[in-house]
Amino acid sequence: HRFPGMLSRVAAMMGGRRLAMLLVVVVGIGQVAHAFQLSASERMAAEHITMLSQTAFGRQQLQRLLSKEEVRREELEMLSGVGGDMNQEEEMLDSSTREGKGFKVPFYPGNSTVFNPMKSKTFRVVPKQMFLLGYADNTHLKGFQGHDVVQLGDFFVDTKFGAITDCNSPDFNGVDGIVGFGMPVQHQAAPPPPSGFGGMMPGGGGGGQPPATLPLPLLFAMTDPSVKNNARNHMLQRRAFSFMSTDDAAEIQLGGYDPDSIDGRMFLTPSITVNDYVVVALSLKFGEVELLNFTPKNPRLRYLPAIMDSGTSCLVIPDNTMNGLLKESPYAKWKGIVKKTHKPVVKDTFHLNIAGAIFDIDYSDWWLSLSNQSCVQTAPAGFGGILVGDVLFRRYLVLFDLRHYPETVVIGIGKQSKTYVPAKHHETIAKVPAYKRKPLNISAEHAPKSYKAPMATDRIGIWNQEDTQYFINLTVGNPRQKFTVIFDTGSSVFGIFTRCIPTAPSYGTCTFGGGSSGGTGMLVEGAIMVLSVAVLLCIGGIMLNMWVRKRHDKQEALARAKAKGKNPSNSNYGPERLAGMYGAVP
Repeated sequence: HRFPGMLSRVAAMMGGRRLAMLLVVVVGIGQVAHAFQLSASERMAAEHITMLSQTAFGRQQLQRLLSKEEVRREELEMLSGVGGDMNQEEEMLDSSTREGKGFKVPFYPGNSTVFNPMKSKTFRVVPKQMFLLGYADNTHLKGFQGHDVVQLGDFFVDTKFGAITDCNSPDFNGVDGIVGFGMPVQHQAAPPPPSGFGGMMPGGGGGGQPPATLPLPLLFAMTDPSVKNNARNHMLQRRAFSFMSTDDAAEIQLGGYDPDSIDGRMFLTPSITVNDYVVVALSLKFGEVELLNFTPKNPRLRYLPAIMDSGTSCLVIPDNTMNGLLKESPYAKWKGIVKKTHKPVVKDTFHLNIAGAIFDIDYSDWWLSLSNQSCVQTAPAGFGGILVGDVLFRRYLVLFDLRHYPETVVIGIGKQSKTYVPAKHHETIAKVPAYKRKPLNISAEHAPKSYKAPMATDRIGIWNQEDTQYFINLTVGNPRQKFTVIFDTGSSVFGIFTRCIPTAPSYGTCTFGGGSSGGTGMLVEGAIMVLSVAVLLCIGGIMLNMWVRKRHDKQEALARAKAKGKNPSNSNYGPERLAGMYGAVP
């Protein structure tokens, strides 16, 4: 319904050029977009960005529009797919019932630091809110929702989080939870999957249990404009962050990005959805060989969606023709060039074209020297696009600008400066270090089935674990309890491993100790209520009995006092009574 107005603005923005091609009806890409769950407006946005990216003039206009500090929302809306159909709920709920085969490596809860709600003065249980997530690989996270002060870097907020009391997956060995910096779930019943951990679906909610919902992502809670700074809240002013990685370290820049961390200018492009960080990929070359040979001649249809996801190690590309959108399989063509994926005969560079800008992925980035494996994988069946993970973050800083969410989300990409030192002090940037784990082995050529520019004010360091997972430190509670959690831009989940407590229901087993266990949490909660009522009744009965006894004693004392006036000896057999019975007493 906004498209006619968009056309007039686009025409004016592009110097009056005729944009008749924008009216072409989309046919060929319908199936691909559906597989990726793009709405009609999102496809339209992607096609418009594709058109602008074809010429130098269009790219200049796109950068000029996006680089403005304050942009008109109407102009941004034409560059991002706002609204549209979100009919993923039934499909994702159905898929949540499909379980995997289990795990070869067990989960060791003793290696995790666990939040103890009983030690926090500010902790509260969120009434009637369970936290329950299931994954396609049989992973589950179960618990309740809590409310407490959470601090990340210099900022803290009193917010909700998932108190995870039951976990069974070895993916979480040695960590204490997960914090997703993705966008909020549009439909609570169908949260988007966090890449790198299998397809996440919601579960539970039946059998009289409260509904399973997801708390607001931490980034959105810390930038909520309705919350003011006070003793429990020190808010981040701009809803934006940047992420970068090196071979063994990483960093989050809160509030935007540090210009000193990149060489040259930041390239900006809109995300074509407000559900995931998705950009338009126009081309992917290996050396001089084009891997994305599109079938349509219409330039509007010559693109693939590409997700920017920190939870993914490798470059994930299709191994099919995408229902005829491509002339041949990109992965098969690449494999035909390198011959052996574990010992490639050609060690060339990937050149990824995102909205008209070229980004290089060198051989040193896609080859894992420690395990002699290539970090290039095939996309899961039904995934209609490309997944760009750590292979890009290691050489580029990526900006995620959500200041105008949900009208639009802007993605920025800049080449990392070789002279930049992570966590370097900046007057307006908050930086938090991160930590990284390097992979010793990529188990398969296939990706897991899990995928469906302001200045910063804080920097957060990240551990980069096995080039797959990144870790950051945060605190919860008062006094603060410190935890190391997985950082993931492909997820909106925020959960901390937590001890069970008697005042909150537990679902599953109490993996991390404390409280009740099993599915009897609600029964225990009811038993506690009954016991409390019984204690109150007992106390009431005791007080009533004491009052009756006291009243009786008082009446008896009054009776004795009256009798004492007639019977000074205060004895039943005193001289007065004897005198009445036997006459005068000698």
